[in-house]
This record gives sequence, C-alpha cells and structure tokens, in this order.
Amino acid sequence: MMFSLSYELLAQKTEEEIRKCDLRQDGPYYVQELNRASDILRFWFILAMSGYPDVPDMDRIDADRLRLEGLIHGLRETRS
Repeated sequence: MMFSLSYELLAQKTEEEIRKCDLRQDGPYYVQELNRASDILRFWFILAMSGYPDVPDMDRIDADRLRLEGLIHGLRETRS
C-alpha cells in the first residue's frame, strides 16, 4: 500500500503532537514527556529526509528542525 503526505502536513502533525506533550518541569512525567517530544522530532526528521526523491532540501529541513526544537524549549519554559 502506498500513500503520500505533504511536507507541510507532516510538519503540522509533528507540531501538534509535540504540543500534546506535558513539558512542565515539575510534572510527574517530565522526563518521559521530554523524551516523547524529542522522539517525535527525530521521527519527523527521518521522514523529512526520506521524503525527498533526490537531494533533501536541507535549508528547509534545518529551518523547521530549529523551529520545532524551539517549540520544545519554549513549552518547557512556559509550562514550568
């Protein structure tokens, strides 16, 4: 079975899943939730790199990676 998923939708769904993580530093599952957010980001990166037929658009992927890492960092600060 084959299906396609746009890069934009992949990035959007990744951000939505990261936002679901409870990244309050005083939360009972902080370490697990931080690992979950990091794993989501890593999986997005693997899919983003694999989705290009030839050479990946590294500028775009790096910009989105930095934005998503910033989201994780920002959620840690605002939820603490």
